[in-house]
Amino acid sequence: MKVKILGAGSIGNHLAQAARRMGWQVAVVDNDVKALERMKSNIYPARYGLWDDTIELYEAGKEPKTGFDIIMIGTPPHIRMKLALESLMEKPKLLHLEKPLCTPLLEYINEFSQNLKNSETIVTVGYDHGVAESVEAVINYLKQNIIGNILTIDVEFREHWRGIFAAHPWLNGPRDSYLGFWRQGGGAGCEHSHALHLWQTFAEASGWQEINDIKAIFDLQKKGGADYDQLAAFLLKTRDNKIGRVVQDVITYPTKKWARLQGNHGFIEWICNSVPVGDVVRYQIEGQDLVERIFPKKRPDDFYRLMLHYQKLINGEIKPESSPLHFNKGLSIMNILHNTYPIETT
Repeated sequence: MKVKILGAGSIGNHLAQAARRMGWQVAVVDNDVKALERMKSNIYPARYGLWDDTIELYEAGKEPKTGFDIIMIGTPPHIRMKLALESLMEKPKLLHLEKPLCTPLLEYINEFSQNLKNSETIVTVGYDHGVAESVEAVINYLKQNIIGNILTIDVEFREHWRGIFAAHPWLNGPRDSYLGFWRQGGGAGCEHSHALHLWQTFAEASGWQEINDIKAIFDLQKKGGADYDQLAAFLLKTRDNKIGRVVQDVITYPTKKWARLQGNHGFIEWICNSVPVGDVVRYQIEGQDLVERIFPKKRPDDFYRLMLHYQKLINGEIKPESSPLHFNKGLSIMNILHNTYPIETT
């Protein structure tokens, strides 16, 4: 398998290491030579112990344009969709677009969607938590109906972005990248949209119908040269009148990444990185003891699970439309954000 990764930042390093863990050939492209040098001499060896000399590095415009099975775009959201259009023309088997799919303004989305109709390429959006072993366990419990009918779903991704900037030491703060600008795909609503995606994933697995009513509030901040939402809260209602809640922020410390599904015969909780060794899933059926399972992992394992999922998609073991990472599911998250952010003020 030959993989091309656009973007040598933090996410590009994660994707490259996970692809190499699969034994795949990897080429990384960036328009900033300093970013490529930083990847080779700093980020990659600091995270994974040693630079992998098999990884090919290219300045943008000098990379091969054909022959890749997978293309992964890990650039900032506001430039991603234009690159996605170009990458689709290379006809890879799979095209991975990092999350969030784009910006709330939905630039190039209509053009990309039209081109995708005539393409055989599988397109995914990188909500890697959606294929975590712990999340798959929750989905299996839902399919088994162990806590009865699901009455409500709550998901929170509340994480101070000091962790993000610790992983990007070349940035001095939010204003130095898209992260500090919600119109460019940053801020709490976009950056932590894993929560919206997980809510959607759990709702679908619970047999709920599609969302048809959304109420949202954003705590918008203009400071330090940045313009972002430090908290985004959503109330979601489905066509079958099921109601749930999502909260995302960039101010909570310690981090809280959590979901709770309340059924009429018990509950299930999912807690990301709840213990030093990984995720926790616990559930209790009424009248029975609490059951708790630990799913050991480290951050690189999230991306390895992503690659395992992609291998199954390419091999036909998983149908693209049944994948939680399918393009349409990532697009639905952006439509929620497009319809709730104060776009008219732009």
